[in-house]
Amino acid sequence: MALPISYHWRNLFVRKTTTALTMGVVAAVVGVFAWMLGFSAALDDSLSVASDDRKLIVLKPGATAESNSAIPIEDYNRLNQLTELARTDAGSLQSPEMLVQISLPRLRDGGRTAANVAVRGVTETAFRVHTTVKIVAGRTFNPAAREVIVGRAAAAQFAGLQIGSTLNLGYSGDRGYQIVGHFSADGGPLESEIWGYLPSLLNAYNRTMYSSANLRLRDGADPKAVIGEIEGPAIQLSAQTEPAYWQEQSRNIRTYLGIANFLVAIMCIAAVFSIANTMFASVAGRTREIAMLRTIGFSGGQILTGFVIESVLLSLIGGLIGCAGTLAYLQLAGSTKDMFGSTTFTTLAFDIRLSPLIVAKALGLVTLVGIIGAAVPARRAARVQVVNALRAE
Repeated sequence: MALPISYHWRNLFVRKTTTALTMGVVAAVVGVFAWMLGFSAALDDSLSVASDDRKLIVLKPGATAESNSAIPIEDYNRLNQLTELARTDAGSLQSPEMLVQISLPRLRDGGRTAANVAVRGVTETAFRVHTTVKIVAGRTFNPAAREVIVGRAAAAQFAGLQIGSTLNLGYSGDRGYQIVGHFSADGGPLESEIWGYLPSLLNAYNRTMYSSANLRLRDGADPKAVIGEIEGPAIQLSAQTEPAYWQEQSRNIRTYLGIANFLVAIMCIAAVFSIANTMFASVAGRTREIAMLRTIGFSGGQILTGFVIESVLLSLIGGLIGCAGTLAYLQLAGSTKDMFGSTTFTTLAFDIRLSPLIVAKALGLVTLVGIIGAAVPARRAARVQVVNALRAE
């Protein structure tokens, strides 16, 4: 028969200091890993919303983002010749838009740091092009008044964006716009923005050109063919599908995730050595005990399995502590984080959640770490020479 779990459980706490230090290393690894999984999942969830191949983002040739693009009105008007755009009774679904940035303090640190938040000037057509945008609180802006609406993610991350507050906008920051509503975009990047009426914001910022045009294609239209027409000699602008645009904007965030995952891998290696050291010490201190177990009938394979079980228990306890620590951090520091895009300093806000799937992945990783860390010490325990061990003082 196999050794009982209670036996392995008691042995974990014979060497309290060594066990506690190993659990601490494992908890740190799992905590960081779980946080990175949550961040990556939040990014993927946000970008999965911005994945509409029927929506094109048109920029000035050479521009890398809406924030550094400028399209003269006469250039924008050449888009009217496109025949593959979706249409309503009001006309084709092409939305001229202007994008500027304002600096707002972050809520999570009491305003000690600030970030650039996008302010987008739009017309009523924008709500039919960006079909995920819905008012969830208050109302939409009145074109005849200085009013704006705020994305739900931006309102959760930055100060001064509550309904009823006044936001100072304009070239000199001297034009007050009242916040009259909050909107959602199914968790997509647009939720990190502030929207107002295009002509009003153009005037406030002394702009005469649009930043971009967002187009919705009709069913069955070939995005590549339309992009080719936009970039051809008749129109001479640049275009990308919505997924391609946002993947490019999130490139630096994915680089950050790649570096963080590399650091987690290094931490995993450290955890393997820490667990191995703990198990080696356990084997060295229990040589006679192991010999006695062999004498009363337990096989080398059962001894090996027992030490692997102890290592996995040690790892799982550390893993649960790490997950609990990450959850506590998100509760205390806030789950909404932000990072800036790769070609612009406009921030994208994410809501990080520690889901059951993420916890399962983190504990799966730490179980593997525990098995690897126990492999050599467990084999050594299984090969203990019974007679020599019983003679040892």
